[in-house]
Amino acid sequence: MAKARAVLGLVVWGVVCGSLVPRGWAAPLDVPPFFQDVHTAFGVDDGLPPGAVRKIGRSDAGALLAETAAGVLTYADGRWVMLETPAGRGAAEAVFNVQTEAERLAELPPGVTQIRDVARREDELVVAAAEGLYLFSEGVWKLVLPQMGHVRWAPVDVRAVVYDAAGQLWFAAPQGVGVREADGQWRLFTGAEGLPFNDFTCAAAGGDGVWFGTTNGAVCYRPDGWHFRQGGRWLVNNHVHDIHIDGEGNTWLATAGGISRIERRRITLAEKAAFYEAEIERRHRRTRYGFVNPAKLAVAGDVTTATPVFSDNDGFNTGLYLAAMSHAYAVTKQPHYQTLADNALTALCFLGDVTQGGTHPAPPGFVARNVIPVGEPDPNLTYDLAYDQRRHAADTLWKIIQPRLPVDASGEWYWKCDSSSDELDGHFFGYATYFDLVCETEPQRERVREVVRRVVEHLLTHGYNLVDHDGTPTRWGRFSPLELNRDPAWCEERGLNSYSMLTYLSIAEHVTGESRYREIYEKLAVENGYGMNGMTQPKALPGPRGVGHQPDDNMAFLNYYHLIRYETDPRLRSMFLLAIQQHWQYEKWERNPFANFIYAACVEGQTRRDQWGEEDLSPPRACYEDAVETLRRYPLDLIEWPMSNAHRIDLVLKDDPPGAKGRGGRSDGYTFAVDERGETYWDWDPWELTAEADGSRLRPGFHYLLAYYLGRSHGFFAEPATEPDVERSAATAD
Repeated sequence: MAKARAVLGLVVWGVVCGSLVPRGWAAPLDVPPFFQDVHTAFGVDDGLPPGAVRKIGRSDAGALLAETAAGVLTYADGRWVMLETPAGRGAAEAVFNVQTEAERLAELPPGVTQIRDVARREDELVVAAAEGLYLFSEGVWKLVLPQMGHVRWAPVDVRAVVYDAAGQLWFAAPQGVGVREADGQWRLFTGAEGLPFNDFTCAAAGGDGVWFGTTNGAVCYRPDGWHFRQGGRWLVNNHVHDIHIDGEGNTWLATAGGISRIERRRITLAEKAAFYEAEIERRHRRTRYGFVNPAKLAVAGDVTTATPVFSDNDGFNTGLYLAAMSHAYAVTKQPHYQTLADNALTALCFLGDVTQGGTHPAPPGFVARNVIPVGEPDPNLTYDLAYDQRRHAADTLWKIIQPRLPVDASGEWYWKCDSSSDELDGHFFGYATYFDLVCETEPQRERVREVVRRVVEHLLTHGYNLVDHDGTPTRWGRFSPLELNRDPAWCEERGLNSYSMLTYLSIAEHVTGESRYREIYEKLAVENGYGMNGMTQPKALPGPRGVGHQPDDNMAFLNYYHLIRYETDPRLRSMFLLAIQQHWQYEKWERNPFANFIYAACVEGQTRRDQWGEEDLSPPRACYEDAVETLRRYPLDLIEWPMSNAHRIDLVLKDDPPGAKGRGGRSDGYTFAVDERGETYWDWDPWELTAEADGSRLRPGFHYLLAYYLGRSHGFFAEPATEPDVERSAATAD
């Protein structure tokens, strides 16, 4: 019976997943090359004097010039050089210090005392003034009162005017931005129409957009809508004084702290993946096992000074990386990815080996959070008893355990205890994905079976708990019916941990073919209500859009992927499908490609029947389009920079969870775009408005890789056939 069920499971997997192309998706999205914004910062080290850059522009001879309090500089060969000759100063005078077109006229607009900006196109002249917006045409000055439908503005304190390449007239005022289109009709933009900020300082047009400088960031309008550039990822300083767009479409911004260049670089999603892969090899491998870790920068903002550091979630992160490389192998069949996946599995297995023996051995099957070579500073000096007592004071369920990082039997490694459910979720997601997509021989499969059995048997031996070296459960590693169903302290984790435990057992049955894991699974799912727990409460969902704890959402979708795709029982499958369908109604507002692709992989072409009838669960096309758009906009710069969206005028604050502060999103209900916020991991909160950082930490791009290769392996989008050259991408990574 066990063998028959195992064969049936593999047949179902092949039918549901097969080549991983979903049954209900007729044509994948076509993703041609696109333009990626890339920022380069210029400061004192690049020849600029300290302080503000007031103006930037290009002379008639083609020289790029910048005006500062110390003098005028020109840009050549990657550096800024002070102009010393009279001829050079004369060129700068022609760029920066001429009288405005309006001031040279015999007659200024009536009542105008302060001109802010001026623009000319053919015989039309437009003036931005403190008193309003004025247009000079056919010898007459007119006060412009832009009207869109039933809305008419009388703008005052107009800060900037500019004509774009199509001849459309743009103005910027605290009231908002207006554009007179080719047909003479006006479009008016406020926060409700997506305008991010309105304390304007300047404007420029060129390339594929119109740019506006502000006192707290730069705003760009492109055919796809508004973009906001703020924080160290995009600007040397957030106060923008002047903007120049060169003939190649690059935007140069003079700021209060130096110069920023935002380059439009043509790229594909595959080339982005190759870039992140090269960066991981260069800057994020830690220990001889190659754990993928964040890196500390000795010099803020300088990736060449990166040193990888341990985290609390080395196992979780490496499990996700293992899954990413497994999908990469499924897509490309390149041996390179098989080797990377093999090595990642070895690293995960070691986290279970290292806990055995030594002065504080853990029970068999216990996995460490991370490992640290004993040659590094003793981490127990940080995670000492005082640390535990502080945590316990804030969380009465916090576990006091010393040492928190015992030394292993070899004397070579510290290993961190008190592992949690998210560690196991990452491990099992990686195990199962590797088993299905990479394993081609029986020895490979047996390797996965061994580690899966070891961990699952640990949980079963200890009453569905993850038990530490002190013989008691860890703080977050509890999956027993007694606690999840009867202990109020675990009510919020009830659904999430129920599905975690079911997923571990489902994967155990899938890889081993042993029916006893299915028997335990069905007892928990039906008799102990675990299937119902996750169906009605995948986690705490306190608000109408978005949720309160992003790591839990990420863990839930990790588990849905295999739990749903392996399930053959119609009753349980219906429960799981309802759970993910309800959960995604919250997640879709984040445009998260990982969650969207997981959802599509589970429900595309599927239906669910209940007492109200039958429902087609296939996601809307926007599910795929939103995912791809986030991958396109995912930033190449993964340094943790200070950033803020708290001052935006298109912001809608979220009271979710109740009483929470500092969370919000766009006025249309979605989060701000991924390149406009600090979050770059799918388990970080995309609704956080402020990223408190100092530019001293660099994140690896494996979250992009996981979503990208997951989407490709399922056939959700297609790219040009040529695969990127990883070595070439590595050579240009700096």
